[in-house]
Amino acid sequence: MLRLLASLIFAAYLWFGGQAFAQTQPVVVSSFTVIHDWVQTIGGKDFETINIIPPRSEAHGFQLSPHHAKDLRRASVIVGMSPEFEPWLAAWAKANGRSDTILWLNKHSGGRTPLNLPANPHAWTDPARVRVMVKALADRLGKLSGQDKTQVAYQQYVKEIEKVEVILGQLFGEVPPEKRALISHHANLDLFAQRYGLKVAGTILAGGSAESADPSVRHFSELLALIRKQQIRVIVSDEGQNDTFARRLTEDAGLPPPLALSFEYLEPTGQPGDTWASMMLTNGRRLQQALLGK
Repeated sequence: MLRLLASLIFAAYLWFGGQAFAQTQPVVVSSFTVIHDWVQTIGGKDFETINIIPPRSEAHGFQLSPHHAKDLRRASVIVGMSPEFEPWLAAWAKANGRSDTILWLNKHSGGRTPLNLPANPHAWTDPARVRVMVKALADRLGKLSGQDKTQVAYQQYVKEIEKVEVILGQLFGEVPPEKRALISHHANLDLFAQRYGLKVAGTILAGGSAESADPSVRHFSELLALIRKQQIRVIVSDEGQNDTFARRLTEDAGLPPPLALSFEYLEPTGQPGDTWASMMLTNGRRLQQALLGK
């Protein structure tokens, strides 16, 4: 009887101790999958991590639900890209007095970024900017946990970032200069193109966002003339978005079907593109093959 009682007390101690430990873990909420990947990589098991926008879903036009708001209220720190990229998150923080809780990894200041480069909301497509953003994340998480493990994880992750940068540089170095131009769905490939010597000659959506209005007949004619003049062979569409306009453009220009890429989000766990590194390499290889005409 005494042995059974002692066992029950010990089990209760372990259960309550585990509950207390779980409750004292800092909660880190990420706005979307790319950031969530970085948080998990840098933070490890020292944090409770929550992601708002699920895999295969874009941040453009996203709206918070009551469930999301509940998770945000629990957060020790909220990590987003920028107020311009996630206006819904900036609005929630302002309305709830939580602006100081948010770490904006790519916050624009006077039209410049922490790298003193022109502001661009899709900063995660440029490995050089990723290094800076992940360092800011490691510093913030380190202060939150009071541990040095985040800096060690950051140093390890920098090697992976550099590996991605080298591989992509080699891939696009194989593309002749006359084949490096493309048309993108919206203005999300500018930084990627600049980093690897490509040229985004035009975009299907005239505005800078995936939420821009549908293109006009005049814009279609302008793009068609541009494609023929510059002998562009690749039209990129955003994976999961309406590609009717892009398909008509390729048909009229006599080009292969649009190349659907997914630089806007990560894939579900276990699929190609389920981490930032995998996403960059998967899409990069597909784009390189298309530019080479393969």
